[in-house]
Amino acid sequence: MQSRIKILGHALHPMLVPFPIAFNTATMVCCMVYASKGDPFWFHVAFIANCAAIVTAVVAMLPGLIDWLSIPELTDAKSTGLKHMIANVVSVSFFIASAIVMYPDLNEANPSIRSNIMLTVIGFLVMLYAGFKGWSMVQRHHIGVDITTHEEIPEQDEIQKNASEIFSDTKEHI
Repeated sequence: MQSRIKILGHALHPMLVPFPIAFNTATMVCCMVYASKGDPFWFHVAFIANCAAIVTAVVAMLPGLIDWLSIPELTDAKSTGLKHMIANVVSVSFFIASAIVMYPDLNEANPSIRSNIMLTVIGFLVMLYAGFKGWSMVQRHHIGVDITTHEEIPEQDEIQKNASEIFSDTKEHI
């Protein structure tokens, strides 16, 4: 099934998802660096990356939602897409909670990071699950992939050729 929102013929949703993935990863890594080094610079970078992750995730969700709404009901693709969507909402919720917890400490000399590490690690792990489901949408269900008629439906000649090969192999064994 082709994507509903495209730019220059390319599906928009898969082009946008690397941004929140990168920013979520940066948030988690910067929180861990801050916890190990104690340099508030890393706390501030983590907060900025976290805010960027939230904004880019919301931007990526919009075309993803539109694509999901166009998937036929009661299909495996719709179910997989729902799991992908719910996992992404849960992941973003953890990163939003992390940003809320970090915000009051931005002006502190030694901000607390312990709860942020837990929030970002859990959000990151949920994001990995969501990514697995998203890739399943592409690989298994061909969502957002342009399949030509030739790829979708084998030519009649090819079907007859394959049937002839199977029949001749069977004949030789008899």
